[in-house]
Amino acid sequence: MGIALASAGTTPRTAISVLPSSPLATSKSNQSVNAGVSTTIQHTKNQQSYNATENMVIAFKAADSLLMQALNNLNVGKTKEALTQLNSAKIQIEQYQLAALDSMSNPVLQISREHLLAAQQALKMGNTDQAILELNMLRQIRILHQQGMMVMKLPMAGEMNSTFNSLESHLLAADENINGYNIKGAISELNLANNQLYAHQLAMLDIVYSFLNSTRTHLKQSITDINSGDIQGAVSQLKMVNQLLRGNEQGMLMIIGKIQPPSNLL
Repeated sequence: MGIALASAGTTPRTAISVLPSSPLATSKSNQSVNAGVSTTIQHTKNQQSYNATENMVIAFKAADSLLMQALNNLNVGKTKEALTQLNSAKIQIEQYQLAALDSMSNPVLQISREHLLAAQQALKMGNTDQAILELNMLRQIRILHQQGMMVMKLPMAGEMNSTFNSLESHLLAADENINGYNIKGAISELNLANNQLYAHQLAMLDIVYSFLNSTRTHLKQSITDINSGDIQGAVSQLKMVNQLLRGNEQGMLMIIGKIQPPSNLL
């Protein structure tokens, strides 16, 4: 494939043939290489142009506007217009939710694991200052994560809560071992913390997925209610969608560090 000829971080190279090549064959080969390089460059540009956080905010604003328009139309009996707006809002909400998961995945979930692994590696290299720095960065991300979940009113209960508390316990124990110059003990605690971090993030995603699914379910039910003539039921469902969507957006922005938590959460 053409893309393999110009993978990231490498210089495209043309293979040397052991068979005689005609000018036509050479021309076609060069065209193939150029096409591969062009495809790779375009793919890279497309990746760089995708900003998950920006897409999340844009889609949220569009969905929120469409929901409010639909509610206003329902209140004045314009059900046909409301249905059109709700179908458009459904697409925007789907785009928003996927962008929100993208925004949270790399700068929150992945980076948390990277900081923990970096702290372990620093300790193995004898660099305790770097290990402490990595753990402090991880702690800041965890605080934003927890506060964001609170804003979204997602329950810190069950496995998500138990793994969070266990993770915190092992990280504190690692800090104590570092301060006591017990590097072997600190590394052991970070290994245990790593296991809890994996379990905690998966438990958190289970709850977030349920939350996102609930938003879409209420929206679909509002469309069903309109089609069946239950306008009051549709209005009730849409108010729930709006409440869930706004809470989710604020919580997601807090988790990824784009807004400050409310004073009552500090």
